[in-house]
Amino acid sequence: MKPDKITLSLTLLICFSTFSWVNSCTHKTDITVPEICFKDVSAIIGSKCAIQNCHDGNGEANSLISYDDIYNSVSPYNPDESQLYKAITTVRGEKQMPPDQPLSEESRSIIRFWIEQGAVDSTENSSFCRTSQAKGGISSNNF
Repeated sequence: MKPDKITLSLTLLICFSTFSWVNSCTHKTDITVPEICFKDVSAIIGSKCAIQNCHDGNGEANSLISYDDIYNSVSPYNPDESQLYKAITTVRGEKQMPPDQPLSEESRSIIRFWIEQGAVDSTENSSFCRTSQAKGGISSNNF
């Protein structure tokens, strides 16, 4: 075989193999995020943020003691633009919230999913809260 034919053959083989490999990948992610109940978000914020001398409504500029307070600190459906979510995902430095220890990844995920789902006050609609566990929280098994 001449060098031109060898080069052409190898080029075609590589192109065909690459095309076949790219098209064979048909895996589709099917991630279902459970509906997040506001009481789960409220439990996290109440135990980690709205504590004495922090966001409890006594002196701190950003109170986080009610649904309205929390809702006003988020951009529904857009966690990356939410003041609350930005604060809890800063895990180092002066802006870390809570300042003594960052929230767990699970807690940050619960808050993120709640914001992505529209930051709904689901306390009036118990059917919306079907993912909540009996012990007051969402298990990571639901994710």
